[in-house]
Amino acid sequence: MQVTIKSIDQWGKIAAAVRKSQDLDQKSAGEFSGSSINTIGSFEKGSGSMSVARVFALMEALGLEVKIDIVLPESNDGAKRKLISQIQQLVSNYE
Repeated sequence: MQVTIKSIDQWGKIAAAVRKSQDLDQKSAGEFSGSSINTIGSFEKGSGSMSVARVFALMEALGLEVKIDIVLPESNDGAKRKLISQIQQLVSNYE
């Protein structure tokens, strides 16, 4: 299932729903992702600040993937090909 996330509040609520569906409490999710229970709670409420690294660690602990939709330049084929090539190279570096 894929969803479009439009706010940190929405992202936190989705993470909370997934966590709960796995019968994990905030403390356990925090332990799996290297965050405190307070950090997890704040993220799930859409408040506080959580580093991007910790957000990714939490998503990995919950079995979630983060995907982005990249808008490609429509009017410039050269720029479009260059951007696609750069992104493919960057992605392959992490596989």
